[in-house]
Amino acid sequence: MHETKKLDEANYFYSRMMEEQKNRNTFIYNLSAFLSAARSVLQYALKEAEHKAGGEKWYKSHISASPVLKFFKDKRDFNIHTEPVHAQAQHSVNMAATGSASVSLSYIVFDKDGKIKQQSSPDCPQEKSIEKPKESENSSRHEVRYKFGNWTGNEDILTLCQRYIQEIDVVIKDGVAKGFLTGLLEKQ
Repeated sequence: MHETKKLDEANYFYSRMMEEQKNRNTFIYNLSAFLSAARSVLQYALKEAEHKAGGEKWYKSHISASPVLKFFKDKRDFNIHTEPVHAQAQHSVNMAATGSASVSLSYIVFDKDGKIKQQSSPDCPQEKSIEKPKESENSSRHEVRYKFGNWTGNEDILTLCQRYIQEIDVVIKDGVAKGFLTGLLEKQ
């Protein structure tokens, strides 16, 4: 009955994650909220379906048949009951420059508790002559992708969250079609 409102809420937090990829803390906060909102959709569905003949079996079969639904159920439960969600950040930096440039890269890798695991700082930048790029290439781009360390697939968190939303939508539509869910689409 309230599944649609919670799915809208999950979509909202997903959109915030998309917008805040470069701000790790904000991304993680929105991911945590996404996990709770998206999981609530399925909890409402179970609560409604379990009072109908075959409803609980229908629900459990959807969860057990989907690695994505099971993974996110466990991820949300761990986030709520054990410790905050973690995401591994993968940074990609692409730069283009004109003429010659000094190139220097340093980095620090932190563990989940904020302690330094690894760091690198070059002794001195290396001079390198770079062929002049086209005007449109004269820029730098920094991309961040987050992954769950315990997900067995190659998908990043945003791709996986999108799949989760799609699979939840399939469950809800199937529940309505089979009479386990009312499908009341109340919007306020």
